[in-house]
Formats: sequence, structure tokens, C-alpha cells
Amino acid sequence: MAMMQGSFRAVALTVTLIAGLVYVAQSTADPSGPIHWYIPKAVNKPPYANGTAMVGDSVMYTWKGFFHGVVLSTSSNCTDKAAHMQVPGGMDATAGNATVTFKEPGTFYVLCPVGQHCSEGQIQRWDVTSPLSAEG
Repeated sequence: MAMMQGSFRAVALTVTLIAGLVYVAQSTADPSGPIHWYIPKAVNKPPYANGTAMVGDSVMYTWKGFFHGVVLSTSSNCTDKAAHMQVPGGMDATAGNATVTFKEPGTFYVLCPVGQHCSEGQIQRWDVTSPLSAEG
């Protein structure tokens, strides 16, 4: 009897805040966070690292005390508003928790649509792939 076997590799995003620096590390667990959302250039921090995820993975962005927002885009062009997709909790506000769920494979950008925040570095690239499966 043939058995269907599936394998799934989820990617986790772990964010650790140490001495004012944010370090991003990938693992093979579910994406977790939250990712602290800020303008790297304005607070003298490195740009956000590129991320990898699988279709169905979710990542949370959180901020407090500053006016930000979160949108998902298919374009790295910060002003290409036609490519922006709203995400739950991503409305512009002084505090928030926005959850981005990747629904299809491709290259996506999570960015802040407020003012010049994106062009000042508040953008993160995500390469999303389909879950792996095998039949036996």
C-alpha cells in the first residue's frame, strides 16, 4: 500500500533585543517574534535582515510610542501604493501589532507606509516558498 508522506519545513524568525541592537536569526521552527518595528536609520541600527518563510507562515510586527503602520507589498518601491496590501493590525497608529500571513510563494516586502519611513529603511524582504511534499 502506498503511503503519502509529507514534509514541512517551517522557518522561524527570532528577534532578540540586546544592548539596543536587534539580531535576527532563522531556525526550523514556526515564525515567531514579534519583530520590533522601527526606522533603522533613525535609531542608528542595521537594516532588517531578509527573511525566508513558507506559504502559510505568519510573522508579527509590533511597535509602541511612534507612529508606524505595516503593509505587505510585491514591490520594493516604497511609493508603489498599487502594490500595497493591508494586513490585520497594520493600520497607521502610535502602537500596534500587525500580523503578516504569507498566502502564496514569491518575493514580498513588509514596509511602513508612513511618511518616508520605508525609504529610511523600515522595509523587510521576504522570500516565500511552497511547503515541500513527497509521495511514496
